[in-house]
Amino acid sequence: MMPEIEQIVSSDETARTTLQQADLEAEKMKVEAQKKAESMLAALDKQIQEIEDREIIPILQEARQQAKLTSVQAEQYIEKLKKRLSLLKTKIADDCIDLLLNESFR
Repeated sequence: MMPEIEQIVSSDETARTTLQQADLEAEKMKVEAQKKAESMLAALDKQIQEIEDREIIPILQEARQQAKLTSVQAEQYIEKLKKRLSLLKTKIADDCIDLLLNESFR
């Protein structure tokens, strides 16, 4: 009976050792997978930043320049309209005065 108990104890110790080794290997694989995932994320972040720098930022800069130009053109147009309105008001006032004076002398 003793040899059988020793065999059971030996098998139990072997199983326990194998399980511990499997746990250690699983933890090692988990750490490696985590490092690989972090490395991949860092590479993707870098790639996204490069795309943004190369493609998105120039588009935004062009849009800002176009917006400034449009704003300047709008201001110039508004000024022209104000001048035109002022001239029209003056002309209308002059025409009204002429009309009133002409009517008065009739």
